[in-house]
Amino acid sequence: MRSLDFDVQPCVRVFGDNASVHYARFWLEKIGIKTLHAEDLTHCLVTICAGGSHQKNDAPAGENTRITLWDFLVDAPGNGTHASAASGVSWVIGHRDGLPTPLPLDVPEKWCGLIGANLALAALIGGESTEDSTYQIDVSSADLLRSFADQNSGNYDGLSNGWHRNGSVAVQHGGIYPQGFFNCLDGQVAVVGRSRQDWKAIQQVVGSPSWTHESRFEDPFALAIDHKEIDKLLSAAFLQFDRDHLLDQAVKYGATIAPVYTHTELLSRNIVRSEMFDAHGKTNLPFLISPHNQNFIKN
Repeated sequence: MRSLDFDVQPCVRVFGDNASVHYARFWLEKIGIKTLHAEDLTHCLVTICAGGSHQKNDAPAGENTRITLWDFLVDAPGNGTHASAASGVSWVIGHRDGLPTPLPLDVPEKWCGLIGANLALAALIGGESTEDSTYQIDVSSADLLRSFADQNSGNYDGLSNGWHRNGSVAVQHGGIYPQGFFNCLDGQVAVVGRSRQDWKAIQQVVGSPSWTHESRFEDPFALAIDHKEIDKLLSAAFLQFDRDHLLDQAVKYGATIAPVYTHTELLSRNIVRSEMFDAHGKTNLPFLISPHNQNFIKN
C-alpha cells in the first residue's frame, strides 16, 4: 500500500482551454486533488496552465510552481496530430504502403496532461520545503513523443533502415517476425514475436500446421526480410480458431498473443477486476483510492 499524506486538502490551480490541460484536470480530480480556476484566489502552491494563455510574470501570490502544457511544441500553436508528425511517431503507424497516421484519441495530449498532473503531485509533495523557490516547467506533446521515438529507434544511424511502416514486422525490434493484429474466427488477436522461442510458441498455439515443420519457416529473423508468404499462412492458421481458444493456448505455451475483447467480454471472462470499468464502460484508474483521516491512500 502506498500513501500520500497532506495536512490540508491539496489543490492545484488549473486554467486554459487546450486538450492537455483538460486531461491534466481530469487526472487530478480522478485521484481526489481539488482543482481551482484562474479567478479563484485561494492560496495554492501549484498551477497548471495552457501554453499561450498566460504571461510569465502573472503568477498569483503563493504560487511556487507553474507547469505549462503545450498540445504541440513550446511556443508553437498546434495539436497532437502535429506532435505525432513532428516527433516521427506517425512514420511508423499505418499500412506499409500507405500514408503515415497520427496517434488516435488524443493520445499525445492525454500523455502531456498525465505528465503535467504527475509533476503537480511531485510539487505538492515537496511544496512545503520549496516555498522560497519558484519553478516554471514547460511540457509539450511533441517532446514527449520524440523521447519515445528516440528510445525505440535505437540510434540515429539506424533510423533510415528501421524506422518506417513495415507491415507485420516489428519496428526497430531487431528485425523479427511477427508483430501486428491478425483476424481469427470471431475477431482479432494481437501477436508479438520477440525471439525464436516466441515464434515457436506462436506456431504451437495455432496447432503446429504442416508448414511449421519446413526449415524455411524456422527463422523469424529471416522471415522478417520477406514475409509475404508466411503472412498468408499464419493468417489462415489464425482463422481456424476463436479468441478464447487462442488465449487458452497462448497461456499454455507462453505465447505473446492477446485477443481483442470489449470491456463486457473482459468482465464476463474474469480477465480484469470488476472495478476496472465504471457503469458507463469507461476505464477506471489501475489502482484504488480511499480517503483516511483527510489523507489520500492508494491501495
